[in-house]
Amino acid sequence: MSESVRVSAFSLAANDSVLANLDTIFFTIDLNGGQIYNADSLPKGTDVSALIANISFDNVGRARILMDRGDPAKNDTIEYLASPTDSIDFTSKVSLIVTAQNGVTEKWYSVKVNVHQIDPDSLYWNTAFGVKPLPCGSGAAVAAQKTVRLNDLVYTFVESNSTYTVYTTTNPYGDEWTARELALPFTPNVESVQATNDALYMLFQTGELYRSDDGVNWTATGQTFYSLVGTWQSRVLGIVDDNGVYKHDCYPRPDGFTPYPAPAGFPITGSSQMVTFVSNYDLNTPQSIMVGGRLADNSLTGATWGYDGEAWAQLDGSITPSEGVVLFPYFTFTTNAYWVTTQYTSWIAIGGRDANGVNNNVYVSINNGNTWSKAPESLAMPAYIEPRAFASVLVIERAAEAAQRASGLWKWLPVRTVPKAVTRADEEYKVPYIYLFGGENAEEPVYNQIWRGAIGRLSYPPIP
Repeated sequence: MSESVRVSAFSLAANDSVLANLDTIFFTIDLNGGQIYNADSLPKGTDVSALIANISFDNVGRARILMDRGDPAKNDTIEYLASPTDSIDFTSKVSLIVTAQNGVTEKWYSVKVNVHQIDPDSLYWNTAFGVKPLPCGSGAAVAAQKTVRLNDLVYTFVESNSTYTVYTTTNPYGDEWTARELALPFTPNVESVQATNDALYMLFQTGELYRSDDGVNWTATGQTFYSLVGTWQSRVLGIVDDNGVYKHDCYPRPDGFTPYPAPAGFPITGSSQMVTFVSNYDLNTPQSIMVGGRLADNSLTGATWGYDGEAWAQLDGSITPSEGVVLFPYFTFTTNAYWVTTQYTSWIAIGGRDANGVNNNVYVSINNGNTWSKAPESLAMPAYIEPRAFASVLVIERAAEAAQRASGLWKWLPVRTVPKAVTRADEEYKVPYIYLFGGENAEEPVYNQIWRGAIGRLSYPPIP
């Protein structure tokens, strides 16, 4: 007689009242480990209390399904071969006991129907009680702040009580910041700080450009700007005022470069940070974009501008005219009716100040800013994070730590301040966290806060 206790196939019966295409969900059968489970969890809130399972065996003698509800009086058993259409309560601890035809050989399988405890495609931020203060401490009144990243080190510049301090760390959500007070021969414009590939730049209040390798020691460059727009590799880009004509300029200037007039629709101040992205499909053509800002006539714009290292171009996409929008590259996901999930490298724009004041609007672009759409509810900012403009943002990956991996929701992880490419490495799983620093409220004081967020799905280790 057969000694087989093998489960050869497992699926759930179709039940559109529970979930469309329920019968297409793939289940892993681990014969050695005695486990049957769906690695890709069902959507949050799916009712799995009364499902029918389709199970196939290799000539076994008996199959029992035990439902352990934690109370002997409420536990239940199904003789599966005799009653294969009886429903199973997968909210309980379910075991499948298979007995071979010889009546002796027996194997226990743990059967789980996994359901997401959070919406995997939602953007989650730490709770209101988990917000961190800026490195100056929770009691400090912050007049200005700017946070950038250079050579894997995070630099947070803070003006508080007329004192200027730079704080550095590799982990902006930890407590290990190094503080150094700045003794500068000029009054800095803290919000103007920019990081190129190899240096930090900042404007004097009257526009002189200074350079630093460490955030503490600053040297005049000899150039003056009206405002700084962003960076491109080792170059800082800005606007100069040439007798009332606003022009594009940069430092250091390439050979033969001459400042040239900015178009009327180009933001002179207040645009989002300029972010550079390299497509996985074309590593030789990095693209930079920025969105929003204030024009020379003092009106707001929602336009998107792109830069390729040589020239600016206005893209087709736009948002509500705003200044101080937070912009960063990230991932978004869609899942179709057959549970096929598609990942998009996306641009996300949050907040800013429009004609009605500061807001928590969220926009998403999956085509490098050529079109923008209002984000779905799953990406909306939570009510406990106040609307803000001119916040700093970094996307930083951290390797998952054992304790956080065990927690099941958040996993720790370094990413470039402005990722040259946004990728997910399977060799060493990392979670890209979004860090939101400071920001102004409606009355313009700066929030003494650091928030951290991530798309839920990105906190799950990849399925082997």
